[in-house]
Amino acid sequence: MSDAKPLFPEMLKRGITGLVLGLIAGAIQVWFLKQDLSHLWASMAAGVLYMTAWTVLTEWFRFAGGNIVLGAVSGVIAAIVWWAIAMPAENVFLQAAVAGACFGATYAWSDRRMT
Repeated sequence: MSDAKPLFPEMLKRGITGLVLGLIAGAIQVWFLKQDLSHLWASMAAGVLYMTAWTVLTEWFRFAGGNIVLGAVSGVIAAIVWWAIAMPAENVFLQAAVAGACFGATYAWSDRRMT
């Protein structure tokens, strides 16, 4: 018998957490920074994608490199999606990728320290 926990409930929990965090980040961008509404949708999609990608990479695939590197990879993936939705015509890809990697690595590091 395997002692591994099921992946779907964990992905669902993290996906909902990512949706809420993306909603908060998107609302800040729209209301306070006066950005377009596409920033809200982009933040929500990136939040869900980041949290589910991080769960899949760390729990299912168990790639080598530790949670910090995997969090950075998940952050880059989420940043690409955010950039594609929010800024399709502007050249901010590098900024989005770097920010995603930094936030992803920071979250993974802090989450790892809590356990």
